[in-house]
Amino acid sequence: MQDISLHILDILENAISAEAKKIELSINVNEKENILSIRIKDDGKGIDEELLQEVENPFYTTKKERIKKVGLGIPLFKQHALMTDGDFSLKSEKDAGTVINVVFQYDHIDRMPMGDLESTLLNTIFSHPEVDFEIILQRQNSHETKEKFSTSAIRRILGDVPLTYPDVMDFIKENIKRSLKKIKVEEL
Repeated sequence: MQDISLHILDILENAISAEAKKIELSINVNEKENILSIRIKDDGKGIDEELLQEVENPFYTTKKERIKKVGLGIPLFKQHALMTDGDFSLKSEKDAGTVINVVFQYDHIDRMPMGDLESTLLNTIFSHPEVDFEIILQRQNSHETKEKFSTSAIRRILGDVPLTYPDVMDFIKENIKRSLKKIKVEEL
């Protein structure tokens, strides 16, 4: 994978495949501490203890329809974090969901660029309107900027109007774009 947004997409799709109904994504840039941290939490099926031992093995996958039996998403995400003197943790409980925490050294020369986070978020939200997405974007430098976005909050306001209704999609696009601009995602 060429950028962090593609790793995020992979983990979001894994959560959706695990039947998650709610996914929380938190991205925090802390320039004072020189870290970029990403947390993805879902309420999906979770991973049992035996499978948890295998999930970081690049030659293991749960996807049966694959010709090549490899699962590089999680192992590569971990490798990219560790290459920047960062950290990676994955915690999961059967029938209770999964939490992945990834930390990159913010200014490390080997840290991948963020990539097209806007398209990643929008495509995931619009492809899976049945899932509740809670997105927190935060940047800490001389002052703190924090943006929150919630599809469940939009649903409560809209009632029966679907997230994929064109005017609603435009509203979501503008809100995501505004939030990403406020935390200066283009600098990541």
